[in-house]
Amino acid sequence: MSIPQILLVDDEPNILKALQRLLFEEDYEVHLASTGEAGLEILNAYQIDLIISDFRMPGMTGIEFFRQARQIKSDAIRIILSGFAEISALTDAINEGNIYKFIFKPWNDEDLKNTIKLALAQKFLVQENRNLNDELKEKNRQLEEFNHQLEQKVAERTQELRQHNRVLNLSQEILEHVPVGVVGVSFDGVVVLMNNLARQHFFPGIGEMMDVVLPSELVTMCRELLDSQQESMETTIELLRRHYQVHLSTLPAGEGLGGAMLVLQPAAQNEPQPA
Repeated sequence: MSIPQILLVDDEPNILKALQRLLFEEDYEVHLASTGEAGLEILNAYQIDLIISDFRMPGMTGIEFFRQARQIKSDAIRIILSGFAEISALTDAINEGNIYKFIFKPWNDEDLKNTIKLALAQKFLVQENRNLNDELKEKNRQLEEFNHQLEQKVAERTQELRQHNRVLNLSQEILEHVPVGVVGVSFDGVVVLMNNLARQHFFPGIGEMMDVVLPSELVTMCRELLDSQQESMETTIELLRRHYQVHLSTLPAGEGLGGAMLVLQPAAQNEPQPA
């Protein structure tokens, strides 16, 4: 926290000196002005935290000075010193200048110092609360902005996933209706995919070992393909009195497990011969 700055305004030099001596040992930065006009210039030049002004001064009165001071530094604490106990003047000063306290001359040094300390403590507490509220508002604004951005990202990601699912569903639908049988086997020999035509010829056992699902001839070829450096193999087998051309090819591991794909296609000898 910066050192509190106090402005003392009085047309009597001895009053200013007495107040300056009173605050000399305190941790304040003190500014002096002998007229209200000079006090306003200081207010425009410095971040004044507390003002002590005489009530009756030639030219600009204490009430007028505080009325204008309030426009310049609305949060500065304002204290009036006066040797006159005029109730009506006191009321005007409090109403028009928003005065923190009215202190009569001659003042009690300790009472005045305590008044200044309490006034500054109140001002800084109010300022701290205002700063905390501003910080809270900014945090809330940032949180709202973050939530808005998050909602946008979630909506975009949801749209992407929906599109991806539509593509996957369409791909699965196409795979189910292609005029060839398709079987996918993982590198460790588990059947992970079968389309409609393949299920008609093999035991529909996705998640089963290929030994359970495929004929022994195809199992042997799959193992040979997966254990070798070959990319593909072909053979012909008979299923349900029909001959099929079987094409086996390896699937690159990439980020997955890798494996093999079997494609079952009716062989040419199944076609009826011309008479």
